[in-house]
Amino acid sequence: MSKIIRYFDSRLKTVHTWEELNSSEGLLNLILQILLVIYLTFMTDNGYLNIFMPFIIVPGILFKRLRVNPFYWIVIFGFGATFYLVLDLVGYVPNHKHIFAYAMLSVILSLFLAQGNYNFALNFMKGQAKYIIGFCFLFATIGKFLAPEFLNSSFFDFTNTTDPRFFGSTSFIGDIDLNLLKENEANLSRLRQTNDLGLSYELKGADSIEGFGYFLTYWTILIEGLIAISFIIPQKFYLSRIRDIFLVTFILTTYPIATVLGFATILALLGFIQSLKERPTVFSWFYLSVFLLLPLNYLPFNRVMSLLF
Repeated sequence: MSKIIRYFDSRLKTVHTWEELNSSEGLLNLILQILLVIYLTFMTDNGYLNIFMPFIIVPGILFKRLRVNPFYWIVIFGFGATFYLVLDLVGYVPNHKHIFAYAMLSVILSLFLAQGNYNFALNFMKGQAKYIIGFCFLFATIGKFLAPEFLNSSFFDFTNTTDPRFFGSTSFIGDIDLNLLKENEANLSRLRQTNDLGLSYELKGADSIEGFGYFLTYWTILIEGLIAISFIIPQKFYLSRIRDIFLVTFILTTYPIATVLGFATILALLGFIQSLKERPTVFSWFYLSVFLLLPLNYLPFNRVMSLLF
């Protein structure tokens, strides 16, 4: 992914001038290019997509006339729907792939309705991006209230001590030996591979972060609920006008630790789109920076923490 983003960054420097980024046409082209880079990076889950997607997507990144054609996006949508839904070649479709589909449908509708009017297309996508974010977090918040294991902090107690993405922060906050957390990961792997219903292991270290688990539980519900409400309600309400503060807070407190890159990239792009005014705002530049800096998440957090502390 880092190589792709470095290439894309070089394309931005040569293709997009400051004047272009202050126009609807330039911003729309930038958005479509970023979206295509995201699809090229994350929509290659199986052999067929790995072969076909680069041939379909790379020309759209390079050629403006192609990427502003709604029928081009219908082709991409058709390939994705065929391999993900019809042929069911991917056993598990993560949540961010559904957001990819919603964003793609938004592009198709905006380009069809705009009929060459870039300002209309951009404004339509702004509204769609706002509601996609809002309803995404609304359903996420509702789902958490319907899950007892989330409300009693069991989810975070388990995830923080078995998922290697969280080992660095868990080890630091709970003062837990990293080797114990790695042992949890190995034990969980054994449980997934065995048919022995009587096999069990003690989850080590969970009692050391129980309070932290409760904090994460209710902090997550609070911030995701605020994002949902502020992005769904009309712009005339004050809470809607400060919605970017909530989304930025969520990004800063989530993705430095939880490296869910697929969701983070599409969320950063949608945040960028909906934050645009007549020209990019401070929040717009923040979201764009998040997209370009996300490869830093490949740095092992536990190694960084061990160097700092």
